Amino acid sequence: MDGGQHGVDRDSEAAGAQPIIAAQRICKDFGSLSVLRGISLEAANHDVISIIGASGSGKSTFLRCLNLLEMPTSGSLRIGGEDLDLRPGPQGLVAGDRKQVRRIRAMLGMVFQGFNLWSHMNVLDNVMAGPVHVQGRSKAEARESAEHYLQRVGLYEKRDAYPAFMSGGQQQRAAIARALAMEPAAVLFDEPTSALDPELVGEVLKVIRGLAEEGRTMIVVTHEMAFARDVSSKVLFLHKGEVEEAGPPGELFRAPRSERLKAFLTRAAV
Repeated sequence: MDGGQHGVDRDSEAAGAQPIIAAQRICKDFGSLSVLRGISLEAANHDVISIIGASGSGKSTFLRCLNLLEMPTSGSLRIGGEDLDLRPGPQGLVAGDRKQVRRIRAMLGMVFQGFNLWSHMNVLDNVMAGPVHVQGRSKAEARESAEHYLQRVGLYEKRDAYPAFMSGGQQQRAAIARALAMEPAAVLFDEPTSALDPELVGEVLKVIRGLAEEGRTMIVVTHEMAFARDVSSKVLFLHKGEVEEAGPPGELFRAPRSERLKAFLTRAAV
């Protein structure tokens, strides 16, 4: 099947003229606990940004703030050249335009730690659901797209299988196909291998590496240091809700400046 019609238009001058994602001074409090303390990030077309750090450093919370699964307490977001209408509320920011939120979420594919597949649907129907029910695409078009992306992640032969009869690695690859079928401008990965048995991690990382080679714009929260070092265009190291250090992976992994990052990399055996 011709895959040329799928995915983001990477030749668009407009797409390359400004960041696809621009987050400025994102803060997030849960009651008296400050989880994010002013994190900023820009992701341009083709960027692969890995976010690393110890458990509890705010990595997943920041990712969820980008597509408003969590509402920031303060800060600003610009997605696809569009400023999000975020207004002060009693406990932080609130969305001023729910239609805009739905539109922005459709632009940002999300792959979770848990696979979040619908157990009562087979794989093909799982991947088709978003394009049909959220984007209003015809079932014929959605099926073509779903089959294309299932081929892309190596699961076409499993299209009629149900999640309960698939390995964790297969379920996560199906979740990646589901995110891609929405034709997002960028894909957010929240520790996509953390729920997998060690022998299944490689098959999922191979798919993500392939997406990076295709030029997909991605932000990846990961504890896989070799992946972050080899695939990323930029790495952010978070510590207690702040960006402790950021830069190209070659610099960050070979010559970390922060003592906290040095200690983290030593514990990670990088």
